[in-house]
Amino acid sequence: MTMSPGAESTAPEVVAAAPVSRVWLFCFALAWFGFWLLVMLPGQFMVVKLASVIDATNKVTVGSFLIGEMAGVIVIGVPIIGWLCDRTRSRFGRRRTWVLAGFLTATIPFAWVGHQTSVVSVAILLGIVAIGQSAVLVSLSALIADRVPVVQRGRASAAMGVPQVIALAAGMIIVTELIPDVGWSWMVIAVLALLAPLPFVFGFSEPPRPADAPVRSLGLRRGLRRLHGYRDFGWATLSRVLINAGNLVGTTYLLYFLADVLGLADPDGALLVLILVYLAACAVASWAGGILTDRWKARRMLVCVSAALQAAAALVLALLPSWESSLVAAVLLGFGYGLFLSVDQALLTDLLPDETTRARDLGIANSAQHLPIAPIIGWAVLAVSGYSQLYIVAAAVIMLGGVTVLRIRSVR
Repeated sequence: MTMSPGAESTAPEVVAAAPVSRVWLFCFALAWFGFWLLVMLPGQFMVVKLASVIDATNKVTVGSFLIGEMAGVIVIGVPIIGWLCDRTRSRFGRRRTWVLAGFLTATIPFAWVGHQTSVVSVAILLGIVAIGQSAVLVSLSALIADRVPVVQRGRASAAMGVPQVIALAAGMIIVTELIPDVGWSWMVIAVLALLAPLPFVFGFSEPPRPADAPVRSLGLRRGLRRLHGYRDFGWATLSRVLINAGNLVGTTYLLYFLADVLGLADPDGALLVLILVYLAACAVASWAGGILTDRWKARRMLVCVSAALQAAAALVLALLPSWESSLVAAVLLGFGYGLFLSVDQALLTDLLPDETTRARDLGIANSAQHLPIAPIIGWAVLAVSGYSQLYIVAAAVIMLGGVTVLRIRSVR
């Protein structure tokens, strides 16, 4: 296997990293579970539900604006916090400091979102929530590169991805069946999200901060070589952006699809059924994908397969809009996105060019992932057309992301 020039400097450190234990992976996954509660539930259900309560007439516009606002804050906040995280000096640990601060910043305002009655107050609170989410995303992502050796990164990526599935499934049951009241549902999710990361934050230390590289003038030739080290990392980031955007285009407006197109009497309950089917498939694929990508090291191929499955799911909804086809699409989407979750983070981590800027570089990749592409596409397409056209666009965006990953040359 060939390596990019920038990857050579990190190879010795990665090889020397001690394997992480199952307990470490479990607690790491628990921290991600708390994060995904704060991210997945608002994006998939809670924000659009709140928008329909605050302004039923303009629910698509309000929901798209709020989701887009959070994404915009994350796009700006993540690279800035990543730069600060790399330079943090703290006895508690530079990553753990930002993990804890991020969860506190996100969960406290999150608890009060559901009690608001105006778009302005909701937007203010969700903006603060997004800043906290940015800090958690940056610091937890960087810990994979800091602490986990290459041979375990597929499992670590699965420990990041599988909790996303569980958080959405458990959270949906809580907010639709156990605590359907809008105000209290936001508060309960906030409390659970704050408790989940505590075993990891206080139970494990982290590697020491690497020594600062000497400051030197790069020069034109040296600067171009350094930029070349980011080539494959850039293609992996673009692939992640497109696949996630296409997936969100297809899932964000699913509640409205069930109510307005299929005309189901209980769209909330139907959405819960679809999500549980989707998540069961997603959990199986994510767990299996983490093992397979560590064993085969075929990151690019698995990303392509995951994109094809997700695109197929979107096309099923576009061409055969029925309850039965929705169940088939949920299975396909679950297998595709679960496989993507277990491979994508491992792929990005393998391509990091510089060990001293891991949080910053992953921050840029993660912030790009949160560009408000999905709400913009959703608003634009639904303003002039229908849901069939929306899902065709989603399939096209996902497939473009699958093709993009083939531009990577330094890993399989």
